[in-house]
Amino acid sequence: MDKSLSASPPQNIFADDEHNPSKIAILENGNLVEFLTILKPEIPEIGSVHIARIYQVFRQHKLATAMLEDGIQISVRLSSEKLHPGALALVTITSEPWALKPARAILGAQLAGKYVILLPGQAETARLGRNIIATQPSEIALTDEIKKGLPEGFGIILRRQAISAEQFLIKNEIEILISDWQENGELPADLNVFASPKKLYNGLPLVKLAGIIAPTGSIRISRDDFEWQAVYDQLEKACESKFTTEKGVVIWFQSTKGMTAIDIDSAGSKMGASDLSEHIAEVVMKQIRLRHISGAVFIDMPRLAKTDRKKFHRFCQDYALADIRHPDIYGFGPAGLVEMTIRHTYMPLIDRMKVILSSI
Repeated sequence: MDKSLSASPPQNIFADDEHNPSKIAILENGNLVEFLTILKPEIPEIGSVHIARIYQVFRQHKLATAMLEDGIQISVRLSSEKLHPGALALVTITSEPWALKPARAILGAQLAGKYVILLPGQAETARLGRNIIATQPSEIALTDEIKKGLPEGFGIILRRQAISAEQFLIKNEIEILISDWQENGELPADLNVFASPKKLYNGLPLVKLAGIIAPTGSIRISRDDFEWQAVYDQLEKACESKFTTEKGVVIWFQSTKGMTAIDIDSAGSKMGASDLSEHIAEVVMKQIRLRHISGAVFIDMPRLAKTDRKKFHRFCQDYALADIRHPDIYGFGPAGLVEMTIRHTYMPLIDRMKVILSSI
């Protein structure tokens, strides 16, 4: 990683309650990068674990529809499992609803953080994430080393951020995930003892999730809306399609249901190509994170020399490491656009704000 990116910027966690906050803002150098909130009960919480009833199975698409304990319908991603309508299945919610699609889940219990995915009841699993290409023996051995420190009965998948992370950050995250699961979760030994759907785990509370996203952040509590106004102002700007950076670069965000086009207008900036590449990469990746942009993303950059294109690609990859959704950055495609994909996790920020306002 570039030296200028190797040190994490100062992080602050701003919450409206010490123990049970309804909203949390995470800031870096005063700039809002994450906004976490409690949503309405009819929106399943990411990371919550349930016993759900399967209703329809679409084997050609490797998907099924299922119903939770409160009657909410979800979509479940399948692999080779032979499920049938009416069966009960253990699932973990991995994404909120978006567009007209319901919340999505995967089979099994999973505790996902920035660096690891822990698997209660799957002690035989210990591997690197599918998108990680390990190049050093130490990277390959890292999973086994961390697995030795887990309580009995837990499996682990190491995510890409863990390869370059400091060990204390990984251990801190594992401690948060395991302690909360052991305190609040339940893993049934036999699904056959259940006759109906049931929630087994609520997922991480906002305070603990913020501790995973910003492990070095200092927490400040305030219930005063006046103090929150600076956060609200940045949220309002992040819901607009036009965004102007502090250095005069205008960035346009245009999203459809499945993709987002980002157009860069640097005419008002006096920056050189190299400085411009890093500045745009930082702002764009932080806005993608804050706006909860997902799906296919295409960035139309000003004309860059080949070396500056490579720098921009690397800068985007480096800044993406802070995003818990793990964006896949592919670089410049045949049409000259920077291409990336980001898994659907949170609903877009503009939709999230509408949900929050509708519940007030």
